[in-house]
Amino acid sequence: MFPQNRNDADNSGNCQAGTTIDEGLGHPTEFDYYQLTHGGLLGTSRPAHYSVIYDDNGFQADAIQELSFALCHVYARATRSVSIPAPVYYADIVCSRAKNHYTPGGDIDLSETATQVSNADDQLEAMKQAYKPLHTKMSNKMYFM
Repeated sequence: MFPQNRNDADNSGNCQAGTTIDEGLGHPTEFDYYQLTHGGLLGTSRPAHYSVIYDDNGFQADAIQELSFALCHVYARATRSVSIPAPVYYADIVCSRAKNHYTPGGDIDLSETATQVSNADDQLEAMKQAYKPLHTKMSNKMYFM
C-alpha cells in the first residue's frame, strides 16, 4: 500500500494513518479490509488485515472501520496510535500471563481426545480448581499492563 500522489504521503513516504482499503484488494465475497492505523516512524508501515466473521450488531462497514481505527488510539502503553486495536494487544498480554495462573504440567488434560470425550462442565470445573488467583494486592489493578 503506497500513496499514488506524494501529497497524500506522510513524512516517511507511507500512506496517512487511517487509510482504509475495502475494495479491490480483499476477498471477493467476504467482508474484509486493510487498514493502516499508525504512522511509521521509520521505514514502510504495514497495514493490518481485518476479517469480519460475524457481526451481531449489524454495523455498516464504515462504522466497523471507524471503530477499529479508534481502538488503535487507546492503547495505554503507547503515546501514539498502534497497528492493531488495543483490546487485541491486551488479550495477547493476558494470554501470555496464563502461565502465572496455571502450573505447567499440572493435572489439566488439554489434549484433543480429552476435550472431545469429557463433559464441558467437568472441564470447566477442573480449570477452576487448577486456577491460581491473583494476589489480593493485584486484584483491583490492571496487572497485565
